[in-house]
Order: sequence, then structure tokens, then C-alpha cells
Amino acid sequence: MSKYIIPAKIFLAMGGWRPPLSMVDKIKDYKYGENGFIEVLKHVTYNDPYLAGHFPDDPIMPGAIISEVFGQASEYFSFLTDVCDIYYQQTGKILKTLRDIHTCINEPDMLEIMRTRRAQVRGVLAAQNLKFKHSAYPGDTIEVVSKLAFSDNNGFKHYSVTANVGKRIISQGTIINFRDVL
Repeated sequence: MSKYIIPAKIFLAMGGWRPPLSMVDKIKDYKYGENGFIEVLKHVTYNDPYLAGHFPDDPIMPGAIISEVFGQASEYFSFLTDVCDIYYQQTGKILKTLRDIHTCINEPDMLEIMRTRRAQVRGVLAAQNLKFKHSAYPGDTIEVVSKLAFSDNNGFKHYSVTANVGKRIISQGTIINFRDVL
């Protein structure tokens, strides 16, 4: 596991979500580029509000919530890629990993890039061919990996996503993201 953690205040500023809709607890790893990916963690707890009714006597993480984790992970991946590109344009420094980002995360230029970019981007997410193979329960930690599969000519980005609990795949499929820059 990466020891390069994005501070909570900055992490919240990066995402467009707030509790109770913030479904990513931590960015575990990130790699920029052609074979880039992001790996995020979601801890499933008894305190998660959606578990009270799904199912009261045997709570499991709803598939719709796992889909939302996929979408948020994919948007964090796009967002960090944007930030790396803008940071390079402004400073000439290349950022390719979570470690690289961590080294400059508290720089005023970096914080301003993140704030500005977050205010500029709006998007729509769609799930495609998601398969749910196993369940996640309170106490589990879901590890989600999102990789850009391709971008089409209409501006849609297609991400290959997988969710594991330990070594067990619980879900996989494709998330499609359309991002509009204001």
C-alpha cells in the first residue's frame, strides 16, 4: 500500500462529492500515461446509511453503490490526469505517480490548479456491462481499479473497472464518463 496519502482537506477539494455521497475513502495508487490507472479504497461499515435497508438482517453493499464507487474512481483518475497535464504546462515538471503528486500537493500552485480545475469540470457517468459476482459486507474493504480503455471521437472516456475484496473479484465492467469543461 502506498504511503503517499493525499491529505483529507485536499482530497475533499478534488472530488465533486460530499458525504453521504462520497464513496471513495482513499486513493491507494495512481499512474499517469498510456498504461495509467487509479486504485481506490472503499471501506464498508455498518454506519453506511444505505445498509440499514439493504438488508436489515443481513446487510450487503448495494450494486448501485459499487457502481458509484466505480464512477467516482474513474473521475478521480481523469481529474488527476488533468492536474498532471496542467502542472506540467505551468511548471515544466512531470508528475507520473501518486508519489510525484504527493511531493508537491501542498504547493500553492498545485492547490490553485486543483481548485480551478474542479470548478471547471462537470460530467455525466454511465455504467455498461457491469457484472456482480460476489457481495461486499460490513467490515470489507473494496479495492477498485479503473483504467482508461479508450476515448471515442465524441469525447466519451471508457474505463475498465474492477472491484475486489481481498483476492475475490466482486464486480467488473465498463464506466463511461463524459466531462464538460466550462
